[in-house]
Amino acid sequence: MQFDFKDERYNRQENMPEWGKTGQQRVSQGSVAVIGAGGVKSTLLMALVAGGIGKVGIVEFDTVELSNLNRQLLYRTPDIGSAKGVAALKTLVDLNPDIDIRLFEEKITRQNVDRLLDPYEVIVEGGDSPDGRNTINEYCLRTNKPMIHASAQFSYGYVFTMIPELKSACFACLFPTDHSRKEHTGPVPVNVLSTSIAGTLGAAEVFKWFLGHKANMYFNRRLTFSSLLLSGKFQVDDIPRNPLCKCCSTYHEKEYLHAI
Repeated sequence: MQFDFKDERYNRQENMPEWGKTGQQRVSQGSVAVIGAGGVKSTLLMALVAGGIGKVGIVEFDTVELSNLNRQLLYRTPDIGSAKGVAALKTLVDLNPDIDIRLFEEKITRQNVDRLLDPYEVIVEGGDSPDGRNTINEYCLRTNKPMIHASAQFSYGYVFTMIPELKSACFACLFPTDHSRKEHTGPVPVNVLSTSIAGTLGAAEVFKWFLGHKANMYFNRRLTFSSLLLSGKFQVDDIPRNPLCKCCSTYHEKEYLHAI
């Protein structure tokens, strides 16, 4: 097999049979909004930008703290005290200046979610509270957009995707009781292994979408892992859609009534 290894940014992935130049063209036309630029999202954003996702929106309003640096790989010690989104933008532009990266220094609310997310095809959620995540979940159900949820704490983490067009399980199906909390429980113990693995798995879901590997995405199931400090194992849990879910069942019922 002959490979084309000219000195070009994407040649190593373009020579992958499951990627190819046609796939790279689709990736370059892709648009993704990422809510948050913390630990999991640091690795995820760097993967998206390095891989050539054409348009990336970042919603981030926090500041860089010393405690971030054990896992939030977008930031450096001199960034402490600066706006997190601005520091993230600089790192990402340095990584790949060809990407259209937009920064929104706002907190996602039900009042601004449409304005911030409408220009993007895929949403990577990461609200600062369960209520923020519910807002993204409801927005994606309403607009029929895929939502990718990647998370990590302690030495474990997971990735889960909702695809409304396939009527898959939503965030509220995944967390039938916890999703209703309004406030975040606060900082949790975590390490760079967990956040980096979760961020990579989340980025993989994004690339699968644009490369045409939708069937391999983790919808109606959740991929969980324990990082190298513990078992080092991966497992897949089935997450069926709850037909009585107070979130997605409402939107699917509206779709059905509209269709008839």
